[in-house]
Amino acid sequence: MGALVGGGSIVTLPVMLFIGAPLQAAIATDNAASLGTEAGILTETWQKVMANKRLVVIMMIPSLLGGIVGTRFLLTISATIIKYLMVAAVVLLLAYTYFSKSKPNPSHITKSHYVLLIIFLFLSGLYVNFIGLGAGTFARIGLMSVLGMSFIQSQGLKSASTMPTLMYSLIVTGIAGLILWPYLLTKWCANFIAGKYATRFVKKIPDVYLKAVLTILSIAFVIYLLFFY
Repeated sequence: MGALVGGGSIVTLPVMLFIGAPLQAAIATDNAASLGTEAGILTETWQKVMANKRLVVIMMIPSLLGGIVGTRFLLTISATIIKYLMVAAVVLLLAYTYFSKSKPNPSHITKSHYVLLIIFLFLSGLYVNFIGLGAGTFARIGLMSVLGMSFIQSQGLKSASTMPTLMYSLIVTGIAGLILWPYLLTKWCANFIAGKYATRFVKKIPDVYLKAVLTILSIAFVIYLLFFY
């Protein structure tokens, strides 16, 4: 599920917590395991990524900065603050998606769309390191809504732009002793296979259905974060 529309953490995080992993170690390990998923996705979407190299670089910067700040303050800032900021951002994004009269054109991205995307990606980078739940879903709906991209384009660009952030987080949390290595190595292999073949499969599904699924999942994650997390 995580390879298709995001949200895999809703299964994997509770499992790690159930077997006795500390919350911060579970989040750090689950985030690091996403590297396998992103690598698998890139094997199927690399052409889309190469066609949008400049945009990928622009996306990398706020994602990486958010990831650096999030990793740096993981142990000192309350996750509650980040949670409410992310919830507000997702609600505003969904409202923009369905009620805005101006529809984005991926071949002509305006400055306002760039600004909106940069702010959202920075916040996403923060959120991944504090909570991470639903981050993939939020990123995909964000790219489709703000830039008007297809689902496959959003898959590839999201994966390419978040790889540096995930690698930085892996290094820092690994040095801090927060990575559960036996679990991580297994997850890397499983996630790579899932990312590759799920992306190959999803190419056959029309974007309108995928966007509807992303919207429903985003709303579900927002409700979960507000009332159950």
